[in-house]
Amino acid sequence: MTVRSWLAHAFSSCFILLSFSVATPAADYLLESPKEIPVIADVDVLVAGGSSGAVAAACEAARHGARVFLIAPRPHLGDDLASTMRLWLDDQEAADLPTAEPAVRSLLAECFGDGRLTTPLRVKAAMDRALLESSVRYLTGCYATDVLRDEHGRITGVVMANRSGRQAVLADVIIDATDQAVVSRLAGARFRPFQPGVRTCTHIVIGGSLQSGEHLRGETKSFSYQTASGGGQVALPVHQYAIDVDLADNRPETHYRAEQIVRDRTWSKGVERFSESLSYLPSDTIVGRKRGDDWSGAERVDLDAFRPEGVSQLYVLSAYADLGETAAAALQRLPERLHLGARIGRQAAFDAKQATALTRSRIRENSDSLRPSNADPPAASVQIGENLDGIRALNSGSVLVGQRELPVLGRYDVVVVGGGTSGAPAAIAAAGAGAKTLVVESLHELGGVGTVGLIAAYWYGLRRGFTKYVDDQVNPGSDRWNAAEKAEWFRQELRRRGADIWFGTLGCGTLVEEGRVRGVVLATPWGRGAVLAQTVVDATGNADIAAWAGAPTRYSISELGSLNVQIAGFPERPLSRWYVNTCYTMVDDADVLDVWHLMVWRRHEFRDKPVFDVGQLIDSRDRRRVVGDATLTVPDILNGRTFPDTISQHSSNFDAAAFPDSPLLLISDAKGPVFRTDVPYRCLLPRGLDGLLVVGLGCSAERDAMTLIRMQPDLQNQGYAAGLAAAEAARMGGSTRSVDIRALQAQLIREGLLDQRVHTDEDSYPLSDEVIDLAVQTVTDPNADQGKTLGALARVLAHPDRAIPPLRAAYQASSTPQARRTCAQILGVLGDPVGVPTLIEAIEANDGWDAGVSLTSQRKTGNTFSPLDRLVIALGLSRAPNSTPALVAKLRRLHPDSELSHFKAIALALSAHLPCPDAVDPLVELLRQPGMAGHATPPPGELNPSRPGESSSLIANRLVTVDDDRAAGRTNLNKAYKELIVATLLYHCGDHGDLGRATLQQYAHDLHGHLARYAETALTEQE
Repeated sequence: MTVRSWLAHAFSSCFILLSFSVATPAADYLLESPKEIPVIADVDVLVAGGSSGAVAAACEAARHGARVFLIAPRPHLGDDLASTMRLWLDDQEAADLPTAEPAVRSLLAECFGDGRLTTPLRVKAAMDRALLESSVRYLTGCYATDVLRDEHGRITGVVMANRSGRQAVLADVIIDATDQAVVSRLAGARFRPFQPGVRTCTHIVIGGSLQSGEHLRGETKSFSYQTASGGGQVALPVHQYAIDVDLADNRPETHYRAEQIVRDRTWSKGVERFSESLSYLPSDTIVGRKRGDDWSGAERVDLDAFRPEGVSQLYVLSAYADLGETAAAALQRLPERLHLGARIGRQAAFDAKQATALTRSRIRENSDSLRPSNADPPAASVQIGENLDGIRALNSGSVLVGQRELPVLGRYDVVVVGGGTSGAPAAIAAAGAGAKTLVVESLHELGGVGTVGLIAAYWYGLRRGFTKYVDDQVNPGSDRWNAAEKAEWFRQELRRRGADIWFGTLGCGTLVEEGRVRGVVLATPWGRGAVLAQTVVDATGNADIAAWAGAPTRYSISELGSLNVQIAGFPERPLSRWYVNTCYTMVDDADVLDVWHLMVWRRHEFRDKPVFDVGQLIDSRDRRRVVGDATLTVPDILNGRTFPDTISQHSSNFDAAAFPDSPLLLISDAKGPVFRTDVPYRCLLPRGLDGLLVVGLGCSAERDAMTLIRMQPDLQNQGYAAGLAAAEAARMGGSTRSVDIRALQAQLIREGLLDQRVHTDEDSYPLSDEVIDLAVQTVTDPNADQGKTLGALARVLAHPDRAIPPLRAAYQASSTPQARRTCAQILGVLGDPVGVPTLIEAIEANDGWDAGVSLTSQRKTGNTFSPLDRLVIALGLSRAPNSTPALVAKLRRLHPDSELSHFKAIALALSAHLPCPDAVDPLVELLRQPGMAGHATPPPGELNPSRPGESSSLIANRLVTVDDDRAAGRTNLNKAYKELIVATLLYHCGDHGDLGRATLQQYAHDLHGHLARYAETALTEQE
């Protein structure tokens, strides 16, 4: 890996020493050592939680002069409506509207218009708009996990966890609007004792039939949702249930299991949406400064009922406030919640103004509320790996947090983090093999891109083995399915096999002991805790668990230093339509800021359209990949390479949503044909780590190879195979490298996942000299068809050092210009200059450029290089000193409207000749041409308008592909891509008046994560 590539993919996976021993099963907690947490905001008021009341509080605090930051765990806001499916106003709520204050009426109007029934999308978009127009900064997908205190024990902020790691927000006043009042618990607030027994939970379902049974009471509402189906309109009923659930204790696992019981009782065929979590009035409310037994209305209730006794500068804005049953029930009405939120927001702004300057330093020791009172002391040591880099463009220093307790939430044989395309099958297999299994999923549905992601259809892939088992029950005889039914099938199958399912829970760290992964750290609605495991399966699709454990990874920037990532999308979610395949923008799944912006932008785009909802999952095709004991390459695929440890088999074309960067594909296009390939078990083993398997988009493969092996049928089978391996490893003590691969293959063959021949396969590499010599003859044969040529080229590139001598000989002996040019091109890509005169001659024969290609969602034909692009790339990669004049001449022929493929070609070519002073002047001239510059998306601070009404134009600025109907003007992703390429090349060639550096600094704070990472890497490497 080059220095540039390494810098691009590495981040500070921080290891923290913990007092603990995995061999001591009685230990109930771990002691984390002190650490520095990056600070991303220092505000007057922090709102934790994404309910409508939380949004009202944040907006009102901001309107009264407070600097406000809001964090919410779900991917959206308004979860008390959009996540519960409580999408209507009842008679009493409608009657409350005339007396509501103007701000409340305005927000309700945004949500409901003139009616009393709304949609999740309308709610989510209204909440976004309200915060943006009130200049409230906010992030979704963020869990409050710790509180910060000063030396006097006063609360000074919150630490949160998300896909970007952990960060701190400092604040003078905190409004705790979390589902479980977690901030108040962490702050040491007094709570009334939990009362074991039956709770009556509310659960809402859209679609299906009304269910009945013991402890289950339901009604079908008088209204319904209309949707198109079968050429006509269908009314989807809305069912509201009251369900009696026995909660024996207040442990998180008890609540998780209760959620599954509620779903078991209310599911029926035809269900499309449902409440995501339990909804009930809790018994363990805070002990407030004053008890609110009576309800005199939100405008008159004493706010001391929402202030925990003995804790200053903290409000509880949820059912955990100190209210009697009557008052708590009245607060379930939406206008009252909004009105109360606005009141608390105003008061919080006033309190913040009165607050004295506080010293924000450290968490007080032993403040975590989740530790049982009879916890055993820790024994030895283990490490926790996590990302403490902060959030780019938001970082503003750090805060020292002191030693704290991390509770152990559970112990399992196998923990699967991520319940998606590969994760759910992995957990099903592990549980079926007898392992005590837990699957953790941050969303509230299983199945990943094929269910929550709305790509509910197969493209290619081998529909056999476990995939056939699923298909026979979910979508027999069809390559399409009902996404809700498939997600539910995964859930029921896991339940049937005895696995535990924890929804709404995020993996945020890895426990490591002497190179062995021993468990994971989770962010839950009850706070942060550890789960111990014999074996862990990283099914995050992003290699999160492996990366935090210190495994080497690759992402976004190729070995040649080129920005190259497949484009993705974020789908709408209509009713009764399950296939919405989107592909139009570049997004980094591991970047919470980038994901937030895409989701807000998409909701803004659809807010006035008749769309029921948007999704909750990015349709990604390319994510962070681990570097494993083996890495699958494009030549491996085209050569049909066999392995002794094959664990999954895959079939597809190269479904490229980005320009290629594999050397083979820089020489020749491989679009169209369908190939089959084996994937070895070693690709699932992160280099240097034991006890961990990485599946799905996170496994070890070249990026171009991943485009072929990421088909849903094959990843389902791969996940299932990995689950069996994890169960076997757990049985043997946790070592993933001790699995008997031949025995595992025999089982997979019996179950139809693998071909019979796999059981006796050996590695088909290295190829013989005779095979390579014949391949050289084939690639220069003008009569060979594409299939033979590609296969021969793959054999040449499988052993480049051995192929160069016969290629040189073939070049010298070539009888035709085409054969000579082919040899020169291959040699050039391999870094050999023998054919440079031929390449220069061919390039100079073209006065300008040929027809190039832009970055496009048309993956079958786009996102590739033109013939002239390929010659330019080969000339540059030859590294011959005499090649630069021809390359600079081509550079001078570029203009702002030239296709992106030409820019990428010249950048790849000149990057092999850095520094290149001769390229500086033409690069400066190009960057200064009208339309070439100014396409960076502003940093987050500029997304908070100073005047109301500015949010719409600011949030609309998302970079999209050239073929998208929104790609006018500066929102065009291709234009930004070209500017970034030119600025980077200028900076590396020597720069001119800091022009390249200044442009890169703009992009280093860009909202688009991949552009920011590339710019930051370019700046860092040069320094």
